[in-house]
Amino acid sequence: MKWDTKPFLILILVCFGFPFCKSTDPVAKTTNEQKTKSKPVESKQNIPLTKELRLTYHAVWTGKESFEVLESTSLFGTGNQYKIQFSQDKEFSWLRLSSTDRENQSQFRYYFKEESQNPDVSYFIWGQKKCSVQVFRMAEGEMYLRWEGIHNGFLLVFESSTKNTDPPKELAKSFHNLILKSLEVY
Repeated sequence: MKWDTKPFLILILVCFGFPFCKSTDPVAKTTNEQKTKSKPVESKQNIPLTKELRLTYHAVWTGKESFEVLESTSLFGTGNQYKIQFSQDKEFSWLRLSSTDRENQSQFRYYFKEESQNPDVSYFIWGQKKCSVQVFRMAEGEMYLRWEGIHNGFLLVFESSTKNTDPPKELAKSFHNLILKSLEVY
């Protein structure tokens, strides 16, 4: 019986004894309060914005120029979509970055879809693969550009529009260069 009471007594002391073991030293109490009060509260303005947007596990948009994220959504649970805005003095002021897996490519919604218009299509070498840039004419006199490539089973789509009046092949080339400048795949 003696042996049974000792573990029970230790258990009672452990459970009920520790809350009463606080320091009553006023110096220790004030230093703890000063630490919590002197900690600066971070506001959203002090937090640096990220320069990387993850499209897939193997594809990341790393901004070489400053941009603002306007929208960020998940597509079909397997892909991501971002709409970003550059400064107004750029050839392409906004960009929509999207990714989706092979199963959901048929359900993918483009920013601009014109079924009756034949776009001007340019093909480029992208690493060891090919990618395409389609150029459509929009009703407002703007040109809509869509860059498409497949990496590790994911469709990567970059969309934008411009008021630039260069020929479609030149627009496609400059859009392709803009995409390759910031798209990192591995």
